Amino acid sequence: MDRENAIIQTFIAQRQFAEAYVVCILGTNEMEVDLPTALTNDPFGIVQDSAAADQSIPVMLSGITKVVAQGAFARGDQLGIAALTGRVDTVVGLDASFSPGTATAQKSIGIALEAATNAGDIVTMLIRPFYYPWG
Repeated sequence: MDRENAIIQTFIAQRQFAEAYVVCILGTNEMEVDLPTALTNDPFGIVQDSAAADQSIPVMLSGITKVVAQGAFARGDQLGIAALTGRVDTVVGLDASFSPGTATAQKSIGIALEAATNAGDIVTMLIRPFYYPWG
């Protein structure tokens, strides 16, 4: 995978990240990332490795990355947080009536470049947060 144009920054893991290639959110403290606590969290990036709590962890903020699927989805689907593990799945309710400011809205972090058929599949995704194809 070409990382030439990727933006990767090192942060501190607030909690343990058992899997690489999962979504993270901003942590409590400066330069800290955490696992999602709700499906409606604002996704921040994709961790590129596993890490114990309080260890350094590389986070891809822009580019093409691997991600771990929660379940099946198609190539081209908008992906968001699917589980509190940070795995991804198709964003629900992403249509012209979608309002990202709504507290119950699941937000997109990117576009699937490959289809996933099973939970645990590792596929590629273009990080493209908050992209809405209708406008």
